[in-house]
Amino acid sequence: MNTTTERGHRPHRVPRRGDPVLYPGAQDRAPDSEFRSRRQRLREYLAERLTAPYDNDGGRREIADRGIRAYQRELARRSRGALRQRTREGWWHGPAPYGYTLQRHRAGDRRPRLVIDELRAPVVPLIFTWSLHGNLSDRAIARRLTEQQHPLPVDPVSGWPRAWSWAIVRTVLTNPAYLGYVTRDRTVRGAAQPPECWTWSRQRSHPALILPAAFWAVHTHRSREAPACPDTGTTAFDSDHQEAA
Repeated sequence: MNTTTERGHRPHRVPRRGDPVLYPGAQDRAPDSEFRSRRQRLREYLAERLTAPYDNDGGRREIADRGIRAYQRELARRSRGALRQRTREGWWHGPAPYGYTLQRHRAGDRRPRLVIDELRAPVVPLIFTWSLHGNLSDRAIARRLTEQQHPLPVDPVSGWPRAWSWAIVRTVLTNPAYLGYVTRDRTVRGAAQPPECWTWSRQRSHPALILPAAFWAVHTHRSREAPACPDTGTTAFDSDHQEAA
């Protein structure tokens, strides 16, 4: 060990692994930087051991992959079934539509109901009236709402008011929640479905803001030809939804 010091400096300590007296073969070794860490070698060893059975037998890997995919499909099926059941029971999913607010029975309850937003609810019938009787486009309705300074919609993420836009107007005009029912499955893989294919709540779960005649008139005017219902057994639609007042 080199203990020679200078005034004002600490003694310099030589690493023992580099001492040729204690480790004669140290000079013949390559620098430590050329060696991989023990953790890296252990990780590669474990990965090789765990994947070796599948690498040696492609059939076993394929069976395992099929099992994983089947498990994922089963989880998705159960999730869709649970959401449809909650829809039939009248529980709301996601942020409240314009004109409503969420009401929870207790803090942290994941099954809220919709209640009327007294400030914004009167604007919803105006939007339907302007679209149905005024023949205004979505952009023209958004412009009129801005000019007349009607209450702004609230961003569901930030909670801050957001400006009126044609997309928000279109969402209001196409949302059957204003009939007082909770619905689901209005689209399947991005394709719009006819109302008889939607999953409806068994009864009204919140106050309606629009008369059925006005909503279905706008829906008929805006809707395009939709494909046949892929699974009528998952819906609870009947003629009462269009005739209920």
